[in-house]
Amino acid sequence: MLKENQMVVTNDQGEEAVCDILFTHEHEGKNYVVFEFVESGEVSAARYEAGVTDEEGTFFDIETEAEWEMLDRVLQSYYDELEAEDEEDEAEEA
Repeated sequence: MLKENQMVVTNDQGEEAVCDILFTHEHEGKNYVVFEFVESGEVSAARYEAGVTDEEGTFFDIETEAEWEMLDRVLQSYYDELEAEDEEDEAEEA
């Protein structure tokens, strides 16, 4: 059973993989999902377009180098925030 922040990605060969959704991001009218494969720890991203219901939607490959660069910056900010939170938690415990 999937957790609330998980999704299943199916590749071109029909193989399924469970992914943890790290965050979503909107940029210039496009929605992106950044996720981590549970088994490998590999991080990836896709552009997302909503479907008829909240539970439906379609993922599209990131098409441009500019999109990847933007997502890299956002991902780095995400990791920086996590690191800062960990440091705050450690300081509070001390």
